[in-house]
Amino acid sequence: MTFTITFEEPEDLTDLGQDGIQYSFPFTVVDSSLVGAPEEKSQTQERRIIVSISRSRLAGWRCSDEALVKVLFEYGKRHIVALLKSNDLPAEYTIRFPTITTVSHPDSVCPFDPAMIDAPTGVSITVERGKPPIGFSAK
Repeated sequence: MTFTITFEEPEDLTDLGQDGIQYSFPFTVVDSSLVGAPEEKSQTQERRIIVSISRSRLAGWRCSDEALVKVLFEYGKRHIVALLKSNDLPAEYTIRFPTITTVSHPDSVCPFDPAMIDAPTGVSITVERGKPPIGFSAK
């Protein structure tokens, strides 16, 4: 089964009192075979992934605000793809990516080139879901 994921406008969820920055990346997911079909709207699920980065990691990476949104989006997008491929996309509306810190990401240079990452709004990708585990029965 293949799914189509479409991302919407990101939202800055940063609280002034927190030690870091966090963005929400809303997205929809639907079985690709339903795109353009009368059932598409009723079968589309709305979700969001929240990706956070500590201020200490951000200082080391020296990303501009625009570049940071793209980098956090790339982490979130890859996480969603991995969850779908492994049949582990949670049913909850909000999915949280572990906070990016100097411990979890010790490299002092940002691993992504933001110029090579599309801005999140309107990005649409297709992902093939992995095969269900043996003994799994779809209802």
